[in-house]
Amino acid sequence: MTRRPAPPQTKHGLISEALSSEIEAGRYKVGDLLPSEPDLSQRFGVSRHTVRAALRSLHHMGLVSSQKGVGSHVQEPKPVSRYSHGFTSAEDLLQYATTTRVRVLNKEEVIVDKPMALQFGCKPGEHWWRVRTVRKEPTGSAVVAYSEIHIPLALGSVLKNIARSRQPIFALIAARFGQTITEIQQEITCISAMSDEEAAHLRVPPHSPGMQITRRYLGTDGQVLEVARSVHPSEVFKYAMRVQLQRSEPSK
Repeated sequence: MTRRPAPPQTKHGLISEALSSEIEAGRYKVGDLLPSEPDLSQRFGVSRHTVRAALRSLHHMGLVSSQKGVGSHVQEPKPVSRYSHGFTSAEDLLQYATTTRVRVLNKEEVIVDKPMALQFGCKPGEHWWRVRTVRKEPTGSAVVAYSEIHIPLALGSVLKNIARSRQPIFALIAARFGQTITEIQQEITCISAMSDEEAAHLRVPPHSPGMQITRRYLGTDGQVLEVARSVHPSEVFKYAMRVQLQRSEPSK
């Protein structure tokens, strides 16, 4: 069997790998200041732009922290497992669902109370489905999310094959019932101490801080098709958002 050659690494990738190896070996200890950009540029024979890219990689791995005017300090002796999710459109949510591994914990029929009714845009006493899931990073075993997903009872047929499908529930609803997701309402809040159940599923100590994201998916007629609440461990999950502003033309 012929083995394919590994793709060539970029210059900044080679430098970040060399520096991370030196950090793990103890050449630079936690709290130490890494050499300056000009010194690293001279040492490796590359441009400062390449050095900055390498330092960004180390920062993303959780090995260093940077402070303007001071430099880059070592903050961890080994890379920290983190999962970063960016969101600019509904397609990004589809990509998040297909690039993470989901495990369905359970699904049950629940009766909507008053607080839930306000959030779901329905009447108290209605029956909805609740699905609990956990998601893991694409590679490795780090759990990046514990979720509770609610959908109206009438849409429950989409839950039949969710364990085998790589599509998120809102996408299954849209395809099966001819709906179009016209709006996604999102709220991000910090949790000072997550519940024991959430901590257990996320494999973090009890009462750990976390990040909570609640999304409401609305259909063509404004009906709420899904409400999803996800809790993420603060130390392994980063959420990035990009907002592009439209430049206004100067008035004449």
